[in-house]
Amino acid sequence: MAKLKDRKLAASTLIEVLIAMVIIVAVFGMAMGIYTNVTQSGYSISTTQSQQQMQTIIGESISNRDWQDQEVIEDSIRYRKTVSAWPGYDDLVLIEVRANQNGKEMGRLRQVVRREVKDE
Repeated sequence: MAKLKDRKLAASTLIEVLIAMVIIVAVFGMAMGIYTNVTQSGYSISTTQSQQQMQTIIGESISNRDWQDQEVIEDSIRYRKTVSAWPGYDDLVLIEVRANQNGKEMGRLRQVVRREVKDE
């Protein structure tokens, strides 16, 4: 009969392996939590686009000297422009644009500008 060699292999105990697994799972769980918070707290593309569109609406109002309230729907986002007189000044107006999508306000932009009457 063949003789078996009696030697020991270097290995970790079951407790060491379990502790290592717990540490790995804990680190992975924390990393997933951080990743989720970062992705949810950042500016979304639609928020950035709505900010740009609100700036465009105000810019067009100034260049066209359009001091009327207006509502525009673009890409399922409702932009509502309101123009109101600035208290104490006849030549200043406050232009405010609000962006709403599905009843949720995505942003608001306000700017005080000097009113110039259209040359007609």
